Parts: sequence; C-alpha cells; structure tokens
Amino acid sequence: MRIMLTGAGGFLGSRLFSYYKDKYEVWAPSHKELDFTREENARKAVGDFQPDVLLHCGAISDVGACERDPELSMRVNVEGTRYLARACLMTGTRMVMCSSDQVYFRKMGEKESTEEYLRPHREDEPCSPIPVYGRHKLLAEEACLAEQPDSVILRLTWMYGELTEEERRKGRRNLADMLGEILREGKKQGFSKTDYRGVTDVWEVVRNMEAAWKLPAGIYNFGSPACGSIYEIVRNTMEEFGAEGLVEALEGSNSLRNLCMTPEKTSHAGIHFLSVREGLEHYLKE
Repeated sequence: MRIMLTGAGGFLGSRLFSYYKDKYEVWAPSHKELDFTREENARKAVGDFQPDVLLHCGAISDVGACERDPELSMRVNVEGTRYLARACLMTGTRMVMCSSDQVYFRKMGEKESTEEYLRPHREDEPCSPIPVYGRHKLLAEEACLAEQPDSVILRLTWMYGELTEEERRKGRRNLADMLGEILREGKKQGFSKTDYRGVTDVWEVVRNMEAAWKLPAGIYNFGSPACGSIYEIVRNTMEEFGAEGLVEALEGSNSLRNLCMTPEKTSHAGIHFLSVREGLEHYLKE
C-alpha cells in the first residue's frame, strides 16, 4: 500500500511518518520537493507516485500568521488542498484532509444562552468561523469534497505529546509541557476559564489514522470529547495527582470561546478516543 504524506515536518505529520513508514510505502515530500500550491506540481506528484491514500497535513496552522497574511493562507490552506484533491480524483486516490476545530470558532448569538453556546459541536451544524484560519479550513473542506468526493475530512482538536529536542529548540510548547512542570517542579500554571475545547494525545490520532482512511467519505470530529474549560479540565486532572492547588485561573478576556466537539459520528464508525481527562491522566502516568 502506498501512502503520500504532506506536512511531514509538522507535529502530527512527523509522527504519522515515523509510525507508518515501516508498515507501508510512505512518501513524504518536503516543501522543497513539492510546492502543492502550484496545480501542475500537485498533479505530477500524485500522478507519478500513484498513492492509495494521501494524508494531507500540510498547512499554515499558525492562526496569527494566517491573520497577518490571509493571501498566503488562502493559497496554501485552500487552493493547495483543492489542487491535491483534484489530482487524487484523477488517480483514484483516497484523500484524508486534516482540518481543525477552529471551524467552530464563532460568536455567541444575540439571543443565544450560554448553555446553548457551550453545547459541543456536531459535524452537520452550520459554521461561521471568526479567524482567517478557521474560515480557510472550512473553505478547504468544501474544496476537497467538491474536487474528490471520496475524501475524509478530520476536524482535529489541539494535540499534545512529548516534544523532540528539535521541537524544543524551536520554542514549541504544548499542554503536556505545562502539566509536566506542575508535577515535576511544583510550578503554578494558569489556564483559561473561558476557553472551552478538547485536547487529544497526538499518538491517539496517529494510531486511529489507519481506521480513518477507511471511513465513508465525509466530515468527522476526530479527537477526545470534552465539555469544559481548559482550566476545569486541567484542575480536574491534577486532582488525581494531588496537585490541583497549583492550577490557577488566568485573568483576562471574559468572552467565551467554544471549540468543544462531540466525536459521536466517529465513535459510531468504530473509532474511539479517550476523554480529555482520561487521556491526560494516562499520558502523565506513563
């Protein structure tokens, strides 16, 4: 089986490559090898390699960078996805596009209650994302399914996991680092009480990817279910280790943001994720 992987230099893509490279024939071209924002490049790459599956992780995922340069975000996140999906249709390749929970980042409606606004998101609800990144990911989903209807779209949560030395040198940091500092150093950490979202162990996503590319075509929330703020989730998790007193509430914006998703559709298809608390406790105990 042949797998083509874009974005293998990223957090998720690099781990997908290391996990599947010895099991399948995996080609993970770098940006220098493949600029998929040029349609002829995308068509030739897919046509020459003839992959059975294309895992599309390549994107500009820095939300701030997308806001600063929306034209570049459009070219990479939307048009690049369109060109790859179009090429996949020509070769009969199953395309798996990595999308984001940011498509659910919207304003609260004028007559909407807080309870209604904080309800976990479902794949079939209308989306009107605020950030450029979220808007472009939504457009990319539409382009992907329009060009290659036999595509699987995965709306991913924020992910955590042990960082490599190179990632640390680049200044990367995720939730696992912050919780590790609490337990190892007794260092207090602050978390938002208004940011509601799921977070998932990256290796759960990696291990479930093989089942994901066998799903029926469509859009799937893909990650740990969560119903609470980051502050609540972390504090509840730290109770297991007797360190909840080191978890502080961040002062700041009072505006709510709800990115929590229900993975019910994914679960019905036989793919299951630990809850955020279960995943974090398992990771920290390991």
